[in-house]
Amino acid sequence: MFKLRKEARINSGIPANQNGLTSFVEVLKEGNIENLSVDVNIKNASADNLHLDLVAPNGKSVTLKQGKSGSFGAPSAYSQSFKGDSLKPMHGAPSKGRWTLIAKNHANNSQSVLNNWSIDFGCQAKENCPNEVFTKNADKEILNSEQFCKYDGTVGAMKVMVDIDHPNQKNLTVQLLSPTGKTITLHDKAGNGEFGQNTYENNVTKALVGQPAHGTWKLSVNDAEGNSRIGKLRKWKLFMSIQKDDLKKIEGIGPKIEALLNRDGIETFRKLAEADVPRLKKVLNNAGPRFQMHDPGSWPRQSNLAFKNEWEKLEKLQDELMGGK
Repeated sequence: MFKLRKEARINSGIPANQNGLTSFVEVLKEGNIENLSVDVNIKNASADNLHLDLVAPNGKSVTLKQGKSGSFGAPSAYSQSFKGDSLKPMHGAPSKGRWTLIAKNHANNSQSVLNNWSIDFGCQAKENCPNEVFTKNADKEILNSEQFCKYDGTVGAMKVMVDIDHPNQKNLTVQLLSPTGKTITLHDKAGNGEFGQNTYENNVTKALVGQPAHGTWKLSVNDAEGNSRIGKLRKWKLFMSIQKDDLKKIEGIGPKIEALLNRDGIETFRKLAEADVPRLKKVLNNAGPRFQMHDPGSWPRQSNLAFKNEWEKLEKLQDELMGGK
């Protein structure tokens, strides 16, 4: 059995409409749920008006809290932990995938804000889900642990905290891989004594500045020498400042068109890569005749290359678009 905790800090308003606010966390480790609990923290809420649903990756849904329409007192902070019988329908569900919290506010005059929510799992691991441990003679195996970043944009700065229970840090090599495959070495068989908890930033992580934030980040730990005592990865965390992508790097997009795209919610290479051409043409047409002459047909393809950090391929494509000039 393994335990896992996921948290989403979003600080977003809960609209007073039938769709509400949807927030998700991504679980990459595979197992079957044996027990779980959900914690929710909402500010400026009238508790009776709040409606909360949890949806598992397999589509199974449970209502955490039933909301009612109407005004029921002055809004205040709402913090609640859900566990026990209300979540029993989730037992046996797969852990891997997207877990979604849907928050609805039935009070039209309330400006409720979902600060954060978290979910704690107790899972029975599947055969293809190894425990995050490494032991003697582990030189042929590398421990891999993954985390998913749901936010778009480019890494502006990064700090990595790694907590490993191991008696000899000279035996360990620790690396971090970005979603594009860019790899940096955090620790390479250095120091004396136990490993413990270490934080890496600045010069160690600067090579990841400019990488896409969205996607799966992987930590790899190699115990090259092995040891008679058991080592264990307790936890690791990523701290990132994320910047909007510079859409002006796409051939055909200047400052004014970038501003138009941003106002339409397209602020990153990934979002531009996923936008269809009719939508992009509509953005340009709505901005007036001077923008209607631009052809956005190649923008998604260029943006996909930029998102993957395949700059050489992008430059080649842009040269082709410009007639080889």
